[in-house]
Amino acid sequence: MKIIKTILMLSAMVCGVHAGFLFPAEPDVRVRIINTLDSLNIRLSGSWVIRSDTQPEIVLPDSTALEIICVGGSFLISASSQTQLQNQKSVTLVMNSDSAEATIASVPYGVGWWWGGTEDRIYEGEIHLYIDNSDDLCVTVHLPMETYLKGVVPYEIGPTSPLEALKAQAVAARAEAVIALTSKLYSGEHHDLTSDVECQVFSGNLRRSFESDQAVDETRSLVISEYGKPMNAFYASNCGGRAELIQNVWPSRENLKSYQQALPDNERRSGPRLIRNWRARRWIKSSPEVYCNPAYEPALPSWSQKNFRWTREFEIDEISKMLSQDPEWGKLKKIKALKRGVSGRIYQASFIFENGSYTASGELAIRQQFSPSLRSSAFFVSKQKGRFIIRGAGWGHGVGMCQSGAISQASKGISFDQILKHYYVNSELLSVYPHEVGLSNHLQY
Repeated sequence: MKIIKTILMLSAMVCGVHAGFLFPAEPDVRVRIINTLDSLNIRLSGSWVIRSDTQPEIVLPDSTALEIICVGGSFLISASSQTQLQNQKSVTLVMNSDSAEATIASVPYGVGWWWGGTEDRIYEGEIHLYIDNSDDLCVTVHLPMETYLKGVVPYEIGPTSPLEALKAQAVAARAEAVIALTSKLYSGEHHDLTSDVECQVFSGNLRRSFESDQAVDETRSLVISEYGKPMNAFYASNCGGRAELIQNVWPSRENLKSYQQALPDNERRSGPRLIRNWRARRWIKSSPEVYCNPAYEPALPSWSQKNFRWTREFEIDEISKMLSQDPEWGKLKKIKALKRGVSGRIYQASFIFENGSYTASGELAIRQQFSPSLRSSAFFVSKQKGRFIIRGAGWGHGVGMCQSGAISQASKGISFDQILKHYYVNSELLSVYPHEVGLSNHLQY
């Protein structure tokens, strides 16, 4: 009966007669991609128009090179070495042809994380440059929701992942974007979303593939929901074998039913609770039969294989200097896990030195005591030959979907809706704006 009801509902949505959409049409999003630079180099392909508040619009021909420099709370723009605009607080680059793209050199990513760096990235849409209240140069991209997602999915889960994993990622990413738009969680005066891990990674067109675009198109407008309302679709790279309860990671966030249980990442959903230190240690040292374990799932990509289990080693002087809050405290003696979640992630820890100590609370805060940050807080510490050795499991907070597990399930022929149900156990699919694309015929939750 439930399957029949679902099919009838989906048929109504495809026919465009389903009432109660969250948006009357596909929404546009404003994504902040840069707020840490004082100069930019942009190369335009295709025809573009540059608009400002003070001068008539300028049509820029194909292959125009722009140099933008922030000077004294405003910026000047040189096009192909000739100054075009100066003393500007804001300008907009508008595509003048469907094939137009903009390549921005050395875009920062992963700022503050061990994997951070810079990369030349390719964007479409309207590109807005402005000076913010701190006199910093900021860049946002304005584009339709589905186009935005085509710049999220391949970076979040990899463009060569199996199609059903890409589709699961597309639905989860769309849900996150919808929640961000409606709650204004990440918004500012000029943006709705950000482009890095604090929100979700958006990196434009550089890594898009036919399959990642197809995944977005085939799930158009779909999000996961609870009780008919879109829900946050949290996800992380590799859970290490077991999900974590949201209350142990983000105590202030809504404790939806899907997040009130944290299960092992296997078909049986069975395995030990890792709240005891000895159990967590044994689990991290083991090779459990779970979807995100590369020993059992050879289809996992290399980035995932390196994160299921990992090791960091430190000289005593190095880690003491890194973690100490007072040079008089002396050498680090011990890191003691005070509270662990069911996945083994530590959310309260004590750092004990020769002459002092402190306690850190919060899964992310504990990871960020280290420089660069640890991959996850599911770890244990040992001392060998005058060194601290940290052995850990997984990459990320562990709440919601394990992207590595989703890839493994898709490689086994499991459909995207079943993958989503595996990680968001109380969720249903919901279409949040009208569309003309037929939905997949196996959406049977």
